[in-house]
Amino acid sequence: MLALYKLFPDMFLEQCRQMSYYSNLGLFWEVMAPVFFEMSDIYDEGGFKGVPDAMNFLVNGIFAIAGRPIYHHVYIKGECYEIIPKSKGFTWLYEAALPYVEAVFYRTAPFRGTKSYNAQAGQVPEEQKDFHYGILYADVFPVGTAGIPPTLLMQDMLHFLPQYLVDYYQKHCRGEEDMLIQLGVTFQRSMYNVTSAVIQALRTALLYPLDDPNPRHLQANREFFEAQINRFCRPEYDMRDAAKLRQIQSQDYR
Repeated sequence: MLALYKLFPDMFLEQCRQMSYYSNLGLFWEVMAPVFFEMSDIYDEGGFKGVPDAMNFLVNGIFAIAGRPIYHHVYIKGECYEIIPKSKGFTWLYEAALPYVEAVFYRTAPFRGTKSYNAQAGQVPEEQKDFHYGILYADVFPVGTAGIPPTLLMQDMLHFLPQYLVDYYQKHCRGEEDMLIQLGVTFQRSMYNVTSAVIQALRTALLYPLDDPNPRHLQANREFFEAQINRFCRPEYDMRDAAKLRQIQSQDYR
């Protein structure tokens, strides 16, 4: 590491930032785990009357931790190195939860052998925004890879499966042999709820409530969400594409 720093100091620092940010993405599960555990306890006590109640709890839980600061300062021989400066004001919702959902739930790549693309036949999307093969769309196989519910996760869930899920799978599915697949499906469906909650949590920065009856206020909220989506646009984003997108969106809005 010291040799790399002496040879390429700027690249070394950039690599440290990249690795630190990868660690920040992992904070998504570290922060959300207590929320999920509390949801499980409330469900066991009969506190949720339906999916809307669970969703409201999940959104409120994300609200409570959305502003958690993210920074990385390293002290070496009394000197502070700001890998991720605190002055940037990075927070958990925008720099961890939203990018994690974007990268893992929407994008990733299909497992080799489960789905393949032929670029010469035009099967590979030209735009990143059109490439959808994340957890939310993946076919469920008991193999461990990005884009598919991992094998180890499914095995861990099987070890700690509550009795009410065991009874449900035995009654409505194909027995014990099918439990891993059904756990993957259950996990996949729950991630739809998490994705929805993260998107709804973005309203913490909105100027007006989502159910505001004023059309101008709704348009202002819409522009805010468009700005969040545009964060993932390619650098060479064509202004003609932007104008066309706005035209389509204005038609939908009317």
